[in-house]
Amino acid sequence: MSSQFENIPGGSYRLNTGYYIPLVGFGTYKVVGESVLPAIDAALTAGYRLFDTAKYYKNEKEIGEALKVLLPKHNLKRSDIFITSKMFPTFPNTLEAAKFDFEESMRDLQIDYIDMYLVHFPKPNATKDDDPKNPEYRKIVYQTLEKYYEAGRVRSIGISNYEIRHIEDLKTYANIQPVANQLEYHPHFARIELKKYCDDNGIYFQAFSSLARHEPALIEDPTVVQLAAKHNTTVPLVLLAWALCQGVGIVPKSVTPSRIAENFKVINIKLTSEEIESLRKLNKDQHYIRCHGWLVEY
Repeated sequence: MSSQFENIPGGSYRLNTGYYIPLVGFGTYKVVGESVLPAIDAALTAGYRLFDTAKYYKNEKEIGEALKVLLPKHNLKRSDIFITSKMFPTFPNTLEAAKFDFEESMRDLQIDYIDMYLVHFPKPNATKDDDPKNPEYRKIVYQTLEKYYEAGRVRSIGISNYEIRHIEDLKTYANIQPVANQLEYHPHFARIELKKYCDDNGIYFQAFSSLARHEPALIEDPTVVQLAAKHNTTVPLVLLAWALCQGVGIVPKSVTPSRIAENFKVINIKLTSEEIESLRKLNKDQHYIRCHGWLVEY
């Protein structure tokens, strides 16, 4: 299946549905209110064509309004951009909430199809990690997304913050294989076993928090600093390139137009396999984001 994203700057990945997704996207977590329009404008100017949001971010309405204004300004059509959103399972009334959340996403984003929709987390916020009904709640959400997929409302469906056991559980009921798993990923949290599992199962591996929230132990590590100097670039771009040069998707976020443009320059950095491995060796299995999917026992 050919796509306008197939040869996009920064590269793309062919999802198991046949659609292509840009490897470099613009993350919109904490991009809210009046900051949305200038941020989206800066992202489109820089060359981003993937926009990543979620119900949890509470900015879909502002993004929809911004795109309505900005796509014509940049001589772009709806089909020229890739939009991702996500929803948490909800307790109680999981089925009704899943339908409501999806329909609200479509209304707020002012679109008639969404490129990719993810189950944001393997359990509802309101349940405990060891609640034996967690599998039931995420099953309801995923099967709801399958119905929207079959109706052509969403082109690809996937997951976020899922561990191997959650994906194995999903295989017992899913008619449609998840296209992607979006997770915290950086050299201190290399998720080696999980990444291999996703790669082996044809599940696109997409990173968030690639900069580890600027954790000093990582951004000041001599290996990272020396690589930045070697490539005549910055530490943040080296960390973004570490994922990108492995074919891992990235969705860096910012509200600062200059930083948004700077992050997109990652497409010009090519790390060698030896350099990638030197950063992987920094792995500490240390997370810096409170998306503890691995704590969800069931």
